[in-house]
This record gives sequence, C-alpha cells and structure tokens, in this order.
Amino acid sequence: MRASSRVAIRSADRSSARTRTGARTPVGVTSRHLPTRLTAAIAAWLSTLVLLLWWYAATLSPAETRPLPSPGEVIAALGDLAEEGLLWPSVGMSLARVCAGLALGTALALPAALVAGASRLGLAIIDKPVHMLRAIPFPALSPLLIIWIGIDESMKVALIAIGVFGLIYVNVRDGVRAIDPRLIELARAYRMDRRTVFLRILLPGALPSFMTGMRFAITVSWIALVTCETVNSTVGLGYILSRAQQFSRTDQMVLCVILYAALGLASEALVGLIERAAMPYRAVAAR
Repeated sequence: MRASSRVAIRSADRSSARTRTGARTPVGVTSRHLPTRLTAAIAAWLSTLVLLLWWYAATLSPAETRPLPSPGEVIAALGDLAEEGLLWPSVGMSLARVCAGLALGTALALPAALVAGASRLGLAIIDKPVHMLRAIPFPALSPLLIIWIGIDESMKVALIAIGVFGLIYVNVRDGVRAIDPRLIELARAYRMDRRTVFLRILLPGALPSFMTGMRFAITVSWIALVTCETVNSTVGLGYILSRAQQFSRTDQMVLCVILYAALGLASEALVGLIERAAMPYRAVAAR
C-alpha cells in the first residue's frame, strides 16, 4: 500500500514538473529547439561580423595609404549627407521607385503567367516573346525607353518593371504547370466555375512559386534602380553613388553600397513575413 502511494506521489511530482516546464516554454517551441535556433541565428550573422572586423582591421593604416574608407569615415559621410538634406529623401525616393516598378511588373506578369501556365494556346502565344525579352539586358533598353516614354520617372519605373516581369512570369508559369492535372479534371467533373478553380486550385498551387519569384524580383529591382537613377536624377541612392564617383568620394560610395545591402535585407525579411502569413503550413513544416 505504501509502495503504491509512493509511486503515485512520484508520478504526480513528475507531471507537475512537466506542467511547470511547459508553462515556461512558448507554444510551438520546445526547450530543446531553443539552443538550435539561437545557434542558427548567431551563425547567420557570423560571416557578416567577420567581414566587418576585417574591414576595421584593413583600415587602421593612414587614409592616404589605403583605397578603402574606414567605418568611421563612412559614418561621417552619412552624417554629412543627412545634414545636406539629401540622404533620407534619396532613400525614400529609391524605395518609391522600387515599389512602383515591382507593383507594375507583378501586375503585368501574373495574368500572363496564369494564362501561359493553364493554357497551351496561351503558352504558345506568350512564352517566346517573354523569353526574348528576358534575354535582353534591361539596362540596354534604357535608351529606347528614354525615346519612347521620356526621361522622367515613368522611364525609371518602366525599366524596373521590365526586370521584374520576366522573373515573376517564369516562376508563376512553372508553378501553375506543376499543379496536379487531376485536380483540374476533378474541378471540371464537379462543374466548378473559373473563379472557384482560380481561387481554390490555381492560386494556392502557384503561391509558393510566386513567393520565390518575388524574392528574385526584389533583388533585380535594386539592381535596375542603380541603372535608372544615373539618368536625369537629382535625388536617389543611384544619384548619390554617381555623384560620389565623379568626385572620388569612396566614403559615400561605400555608404551607398551598405544602404543597398540593408534595404535588400529588409526587403527579403518583408517577403519572408508575407510568406509566413500567406503559407503558415510552411512555417510549421520547417520546425
């Protein structure tokens, strides 16, 4: 009798300890996963930290003996541009141009990709011209765009949209073509209308490919921005970079490169948040 009561007490203590431990751990994250995620987070930034330390060590010599500006000089350049009133308006204008070009390119690429992915006739009509457009380096189109559209903001947005269009088109087209055709046949058997087929089959099936294309498209948007902001611009990161090159201001050049990298990382993080919100099952599968 005493032995059974001792066993019951021990089991109760163990269950209460497990309950207390579970109360401290967030939902969906076990205690054994926390060190792994912490190690992954540290490892993700370790190479960047090593690069920054190398940059600091490489710029310890006098300024006239090295081609690379020191971190202190780059921070001073940031302060000078901010005091001039050029830095933050340029960052805002560059962001606006990237967002406008990305939205326009995506709005044009999505219908074309859905038609080409879901229809053989659409594929035959649309696919070849798009591939020819993708084969042309989009900076080479800037002289034609200046003649056709003009030298104002429309040319810059159009150039970014051209760079975005091909990447979104190819990824969404392949995502639609990868959908199991038996799902389409089942929808036809149940006589579903086209809107239901689009919302319930095509859109969820192509969404992962669309997010992949969006990641690449954002990178290309920032690359295209450098090209278009060197043409008739008085504000923008590309304008600052071009002006710094003319006056051999390497501190401002490095600052622009760092800002491009930071904005690119922020864009990637934003797409990751949207992807986790739109496809929560992927986040659960990755745990």
